[in-house]
Amino acid sequence: MFFKRSLLALALIVAVANAFNGTANLGFYDVNNCFCPPFNGPFAIAIPSTLARSATCCNDQITLSYLGQTTTAVFSGFYDAGEAEDIALSPNAFAALASFPWETALTPVSWSFL
Repeated sequence: MFFKRSLLALALIVAVANAFNGTANLGFYDVNNCFCPPFNGPFAIAIPSTLARSATCCNDQITLSYLGQTTTAVFSGFYDAGEAEDIALSPNAFAALASFPWETALTPVSWSFL
């Protein structure tokens, strides 16, 4: 029983350690696009290149959470966020998280690789 609890605690710590927090911006401005094929879908995300690690553009998915809303997007480009953990979202991915249609930035957004 102790082993199962320890393993669960370790899994939760790893999941939290791999989560990032930043501002989600609407649109792909200042993004180096990976030119993913259209069948990847309309939910796309661009992340800072320093945080991409071993992720594969146009293949890996990222889950995003903001104020109780959660969605998933395909890693589709690199966003110039400086030292921050900020991201750029396609209109559909952004709308899945936003509370109001006039919003252009959401903070804090938590995001992590699936």
